[in-house]
Amino acid sequence: MLDIDEIDDLEVHWSTSEEMTEVEDGTVQSVITSPPYWDLKDYGHENQIGTADESYEHYHDRMEAVWSECYDVLRDDGTMWVVVDTVMERGDLQFLPYHIAERAEDIGFVLQDMVTWYKPTAIAGMTDRNVVNKKEYVVYLSKSKNHKFREEEGQNGLEDPAVTEKHRLGNLWRHPVKRGTAGQNVLHKAPYPTSLINRIVKVSTDPGETVLDPFFGSGTTAVSALEFDRQCIGYELNEEFREVVAERLASLQQRSLTEF
Repeated sequence: MLDIDEIDDLEVHWSTSEEMTEVEDGTVQSVITSPPYWDLKDYGHENQIGTADESYEHYHDRMEAVWSECYDVLRDDGTMWVVVDTVMERGDLQFLPYHIAERAEDIGFVLQDMVTWYKPTAIAGMTDRNVVNKKEYVVYLSKSKNHKFREEEGQNGLEDPAVTEKHRLGNLWRHPVKRGTAGQNVLHKAPYPTSLINRIVKVSTDPGETVLDPFFGSGTTAVSALEFDRQCIGYELNEEFREVVAERLASLQQRSLTEF
């Protein structure tokens, strides 16, 4: 089994991201994450943010602490990308992405866009009286108005068939959810597709720069960051995911050795 502590460009802290004292301020180029959605899934840790016994407001109070830490460690031209969706509160739809954006703006972030992630393979609806939910959002924020955006990487590709390839990147992204690629057995219950994170890593960072995921989970952000020669820092409460992360990164390392 691969020892992830021995990977040079990876630093994982098995603790809460509500305090990230191990990361020096102004050193991270991009924060890429998908936080636990309020009152949706149990990730198996007593200090998890967003459990059913936590109010919606308290959930945002704790999230704001994380966003504040992210703001401090970002470079002045850094960006933050939060993959998240709406949630239901006692039958009422809550626009969680917008509420996250509002709290982040209170800290000082600049809201750049609300990208829609179209999931053609999604199958679950919120209730049997709702339409099937085939989208999530990517809240795109920056620390300043002079943020980094690698325009040469910001083009539509084959994964966006509704628009012409080689045109500038729009804010509707099509990335199918590949169920089972990282989720069989006990693994993290909500892995986002690597193709989605690949795009964000490429448009928001240059090789050698640092990506941070404050909700590290199964390590998808690290898979993308390391594949494109970036450094990665992760925070994750549940150390049971260590084995999952090791398995995913071992595959990446094996592929690199084969290509070499």
